[in-house]
Amino acid sequence: SSDFNIKYHLQQIAVTMFNPYFITYTSFPLDRGTVELKGVWRVNNGMIQSDNHLIIVDPRINNKQKTDGAKWIPLKFIMYFIRERGNVIDYEIPITGNLNHPKFKLKDVILDALTNVFVKPATITYRTEVKNNENEIEKSLTLNWEMRKNVFQPHQQKFVEKLSDYLKDHPDMDISITPIIYSLKEKEHLLFFEAKKLYYLGLNNSSSRTLTKEDTIAIERIPIKEHSFINYLNKHVGKEMLFTVQDQCKKLIGSDKIEVLFGKLNAARKKIFMSYFKDEEVQKRIKFKSIKYKVPYNGFSLYTINYKGEWPVDLKEAYDKMLDLNDESPRDKYKNERKKRWRLFRGKQ
Repeated sequence: SSDFNIKYHLQQIAVTMFNPYFITYTSFPLDRGTVELKGVWRVNNGMIQSDNHLIIVDPRINNKQKTDGAKWIPLKFIMYFIRERGNVIDYEIPITGNLNHPKFKLKDVILDALTNVFVKPATITYRTEVKNNENEIEKSLTLNWEMRKNVFQPHQQKFVEKLSDYLKDHPDMDISITPIIYSLKEKEHLLFFEAKKLYYLGLNNSSSRTLTKEDTIAIERIPIKEHSFINYLNKHVGKEMLFTVQDQCKKLIGSDKIEVLFGKLNAARKKIFMSYFKDEEVQKRIKFKSIKYKVPYNGFSLYTINYKGEWPVDLKEAYDKMLDLNDESPRDKYKNERKKRWRLFRGKQ
């Protein structure tokens, strides 16, 4: 229709949902940030009068990923200009013209970019303080899991060991763990790995040998669009009515097997976490809540930790400092948005 009125409001959207596009077109994923987009469209006889407001709170770019066919854009450099010193991207974007030739008015974007050139260098100390406090809070309240993995990184091991010691020293402290699992992505990674494993074993004339660490690394490095791998899928499952590599891998491996592997993965993660708490009295004070299957705020499956009792000193100091920073300019303008992000961060709706 060329005549319509729309009022819309999208909020609490994890920016990591868009990582497939970010990686394809820039080579950089984002590992944190929430999106809010709202506006009003009035279209009469095809002519547009539209006001749109985009807010991205606390976006953070991860390291560059080497992906075949992906384009490269210096996103970290660009982010310096488009992200305000309060770590927010906030733009008013009016749209006029007509439905065939819409016109985007980017005055607000250009002015913000020019302002950042002069303002941000003077706020390096402030932004560093914010980042350090955010990292302290994040590492004390969450444990990320790499896709398809059930092992901790060295810094995570140290934290869990420290947490175990803290529980021993504070018998009045309990913790609850809420697993927030990115099931769609986890199952996709399991599916691709199992399909590539069959392909890899076929290349090496083996079907039953135990994989070594080197084998696993080699399998993980096989691009899913590699020509010989695609030919392998076409040969074993055909391509009629299977429009994606995912569909072909699913037919090759089977959904039931992926569900079994997914269940074992979640069980193994819980087991490895609890292995750091060998004291039986401490184990009794750790409660696992039901798994929440959703897109986490940072694009990784994770455990969120809720402390019942006196918080660890480092966490309490960082959290109190963060509250003070959020009450000050320029972050105070986005207190409500950060409260929404905090709910997403804690796995709440």
